[in-house]
Amino acid sequence: MQISQAGPPRFPSLNTLPAFVAVARTGSLTLAAEELRLTPGAISRQIKTLEESLDTALFQRSHNAVVLTESGRRFLAHAKGALALVETGAREISPNRARLTVQAPITLTQRWLIPRIGSFRSSCPGADLSFRSQRPGNDAADLTIDYVRGTEPTALSNAFLLDRTVSVCTPQLLRGLAEPLSPEALFDLPVLLDTADAWSWLQWSASAGVEFAPKAGAITFDTDEAAIDACISGLGVGQANPAFIENELRSGMLVPLCSGISAIVGAYEATIDASTALSQQFSSWLRQWGSGSATV
Repeated sequence: MQISQAGPPRFPSLNTLPAFVAVARTGSLTLAAEELRLTPGAISRQIKTLEESLDTALFQRSHNAVVLTESGRRFLAHAKGALALVETGAREISPNRARLTVQAPITLTQRWLIPRIGSFRSSCPGADLSFRSQRPGNDAADLTIDYVRGTEPTALSNAFLLDRTVSVCTPQLLRGLAEPLSPEALFDLPVLLDTADAWSWLQWSASAGVEFAPKAGAITFDTDEAAIDACISGLGVGQANPAFIENELRSGMLVPLCSGISAIVGAYEATIDASTALSQQFSSWLRQWGSGSATV
């Protein structure tokens, strides 16, 4: 097809892009027409209109197939991106689109929600989910997950997940030490804190019946996630909920210490801010998964 080179290219009509993408994918005017429920002639006219507006040939035509030109291959990525943006925008403003915005602590999101969220998606595959670790401004969440401190299960009855913590470290950190490690001997190793006041360690020490007195120093982080990462890196002994380190425990990357000693240090509670069928469903799903979380 000969395309005139006179004049600057006109902005292409968005209506021609679905036909262009369909022909590029199928390599056939007929198949593209069947997919878009148009006639091959209508598809051909849309491609011609697009080529004229761009002032360049997008396909090489033969009796059996149509093949993208170099210009066509380059333009295809932009056409796909434009259609994806339009589709995303349409979903966002659709009054019938199911959406759920969840605000949750970052450690819970990364180490507990993400490995499990696939099961929720399978029950509502068309829903748009948004997870945030920071409190949004004017865009309120539909469901908020908060962490509350506490040591008594009866006082945490609204929780879907108790934060029961155990002491862990890498196997390399134990080399040359007598095993099993006693609670007192544990404090001969560097200790990793996830709060400045050592809340988790104080509760664990109380459960072990020993004084929290680290002899090899401590490193303090401001999130559970950072403290767990430091533990995996071999920087010291950390405290973690077994449900957050399932893979590391299973692979032997981390090993539990002082078997049988654990402490409840808090819990995760979900509050429905916008009562919708999806937020109610997600809240029920949280309780279902929380009741079966891993223990050591």
